[in-house]
Amino acid sequence: MREMVQAELMKVRTRWLPYVLVIIALIGVLLQVWLGGYVTYVNAQYSEDQRTALQLMALPWSLPSLLESGQYWGSILIGVLTASFIATDFNWGTVRQSLIRGHTRGEYLVSKLLALLLLATVGLAVALTAGILSSVLATAAAGAPVTLHVAGGPSVPQLGAMILRAGYGVLPYALLAFAISVVTRSTAAGTTAVVLYVFIESAVLGIFGQLGGTWSDLRVLFLGHNVSAVLAANRIAGADSFPSLAFRPQPSPGDLPNAMTGALVVALYCLAFALISYRAFARRDIRATEGG
Repeated sequence: MREMVQAELMKVRTRWLPYVLVIIALIGVLLQVWLGGYVTYVNAQYSEDQRTALQLMALPWSLPSLLESGQYWGSILIGVLTASFIATDFNWGTVRQSLIRGHTRGEYLVSKLLALLLLATVGLAVALTAGILSSVLATAAAGAPVTLHVAGGPSVPQLGAMILRAGYGVLPYALLAFAISVVTRSTAAGTTAVVLYVFIESAVLGIFGQLGGTWSDLRVLFLGHNVSAVLAANRIAGADSFPSLAFRPQPSPGDLPNAMTGALVVALYCLAFALISYRAFARRDIRATEGG
């Protein structure tokens, strides 16, 4: 298994897409901290504008915003990477070559998932590190009166838990792209599915929230609502909301399931997508000329 994962990582290192996606993530982080945070803070004429800017720019307030934005846009970026990573083997006709070397289909899929997990972890860690460094520099440049040791600020273990929650929120969307790409053998289908799902789900959740009543209750069935429940545990000092670049509604904590319930529902989605991937791949006749 170790050799299979190493082989998958070696293939990815020669492709341009992972590097482009990391650059896009870095641009998004810099825009949030410097344009949305620093520029707004410096030019703010109202206290509320400065408060919003601080939440985007200054530690520790910027952490929930960075992780919220990172989970939302990271889900799309990792979904694109996943679709390309899976479908390329079908397009190149290399799936059969991997299987005839004595590896089972389950091992093949697991090696793909592990390689993707490592790639996603590295890419998102680079973006988060850039965000934290930018927050420190922007706060100092703006002379903002905020320090890490504010009341309710996260400890080091709590910071680790915040990052894990955001990463956990990316996982089901990556598995969605994984499943669609395995079923269709198409990069375009996997990419389109995850992008449309993220945006359409965000719109539907916002509409249901406005309608109220039974419609509002139906949000508990949606993946994004439960991901928001997990991320709600990242809020600092009891803040009901915080600004971010995520284009989705931020329900108040009272409108969300508790974090454990949300995490369980997310796990069920992950399991469903993984089972779909395995069933489709296990039943497929892989020909020597397999293509996309």
